[in-house]
Amino acid sequence: MSNQGMNQVVIVATGSEITNGKSTDTNSGWIANELSGQGFSIRQFIALPDDPDLIYDVLSQLIEKQSANWIIMTGGLGPTEDDYTVDVVLKLTNQKSMIVEKAKRKLQAIYEKRGVNYEAILPTVLRQTRVPEDSEILENRVGIAPGFIYKFSNHCKLVCMPGVPPEMRTMFEKKLLPRMLSDSQEKRSRGERTIWNIGESLYQEEFIKTHPLLQGSDVEWGVTAKRGYIKTTFLSKSQDTIDKILSDLDERYIDRISGNVFEDLHKVLIERGQKIAIAESCTGGWTGKILTDMPGSSEYFIASLVTYHNQAKENILFVPNETLMNMGAVSEETAKVMLSGLEKHFDIDFSVSITGIAGPGGGTDEKPVGLVYIGVKRKGKPAKIMKYYFPGNREMVRESTANNAIFQLYKEVIS
Repeated sequence: MSNQGMNQVVIVATGSEITNGKSTDTNSGWIANELSGQGFSIRQFIALPDDPDLIYDVLSQLIEKQSANWIIMTGGLGPTEDDYTVDVVLKLTNQKSMIVEKAKRKLQAIYEKRGVNYEAILPTVLRQTRVPEDSEILENRVGIAPGFIYKFSNHCKLVCMPGVPPEMRTMFEKKLLPRMLSDSQEKRSRGERTIWNIGESLYQEEFIKTHPLLQGSDVEWGVTAKRGYIKTTFLSKSQDTIDKILSDLDERYIDRISGNVFEDLHKVLIERGQKIAIAESCTGGWTGKILTDMPGSSEYFIASLVTYHNQAKENILFVPNETLMNMGAVSEETAKVMLSGLEKHFDIDFSVSITGIAGPGGGTDEKPVGLVYIGVKRKGKPAKIMKYYFPGNREMVRESTANNAIFQLYKEVIS
């Protein structure tokens, strides 16, 4: 991978629960995966206990040596006495703290709903709404404590985010990553694609190592591995170079390449005023969750029927008992009837069905764990049934299935 300029990153996780082995740091690996896919180089992982002196010493050394352009730290922004992050940064910067009013109002609203006297507990809880003066605020859309960016120099910025994964991830995706990309991509063109059902290693062997424009050029590239797909990114000073790479990529993976399916599907369905419904079995509603995570999805999303047991498939989706007994719940025939069942219930433009074996049990030689059938159907058109074998544990199979169901729905919608 080519990495230049303002793309060096050190990731610091704080929390005694991490360093004493009682909790696993999932944040650092997740951040690294996201950033490496955008062309950033991860220089170092550091885990630190809730020791303000040690945190201060480590950050001081990183800043003094300018070990990275971005130092990203998670944890220590909560309301308890062992949440030291803001105090350590205040000491590092010789700054005073300020209250983020938006976070304060959110906190006040929560306690008022609980019927608690907010003013009585103010000194205890208010500390989680602080950031250093002269810092750039990162809004916390999920929780209370805001994150922030403090610029020590043009070549070194410190980022502090909450350690709670849902809070951190939303803050990273919505606030921090766009900010980092804005800094790193000045005067450079950018292109990205999503490629489905291919591993990072195979993709690199097939495309990265063989494409002439990616051999010793100014192009930076990155890959982010997701469940069931990879995201690949290219940066260059030349838009023509980016266009050529993307054109060759589209041709090489014509049947399994896309842009941002999750956002694009959302936009297209709203623009066209079309409706969808899903029948899920092994995913247990995961596909519906992904779709309804998007604000405004109520304009097109009618239902996700979680027909997990055969009784539900029979009684709700009208799958004949003979089909279930002779062909099995995990079969092309069952997936097809599930689509018809959705159309009997709802006036929809598109239907999706999912049935599979997520494991760890339930597999056979004929139908192993990871076998999944995904069906899609446009109203008035024949059903299309896709057969997959997804690797990994139960969670990986389920998430890969849900993601690919959305991809197949997207292909049918735009076809």
